[in-house]
Amino acid sequence: MEQLVIIAIVGLISLVNWLIKRSAEVREERRLERLRKGIPEGDPYHADETTGEHPTPPSPPIGNPSPDMRRLLEALGLPADGEIPLEPPSQENFPPEPSPPPLPPSPPRRKAPLPRFENPKPAEIAPSKPEVASPLIRTLHSQGGLRQAILLREILGPPKAFTT
Repeated sequence: MEQLVIIAIVGLISLVNWLIKRSAEVREERRLERLRKGIPEGDPYHADETTGEHPTPPSPPIGNPSPDMRRLLEALGLPADGEIPLEPPSQENFPPEPSPPPLPPSPPRRKAPLPRFENPKPAEIAPSKPEVASPLIRTLHSQGGLRQAILLREILGPPKAFTT
């Protein structure tokens, strides 16, 4: 069993060495191909060997625009021939913005005195006579019954979108 493990490890090391040599050969072939084509090393306009990414080329200068582009430039008020100005137009060409009218002064606020609530003494509370009420009224007087009534109104009532 030990011999099999050692053979597998030696095989893996050999495979890794072969892959490293092969990648070095491929890199050398690419370098020779670039030299044969006349592309200097470190040229920013060709693919980078390490990343394989192409840098963005500079934008071409604006020459004669197509008829559609010419119409668009004329509609925007830009010159159709020549370069497009990159600076925004100066504010001197525009009329000054009118200032909004001043707001009328608001009257001073008066602070209303807060109402004072006093708890009545137990002797001042008159005992109420028990009334014979219907079960619906008794249910509505309880907190749970009031919740049920509100829920039923929401469910059975008109939709909120149709109410005014």
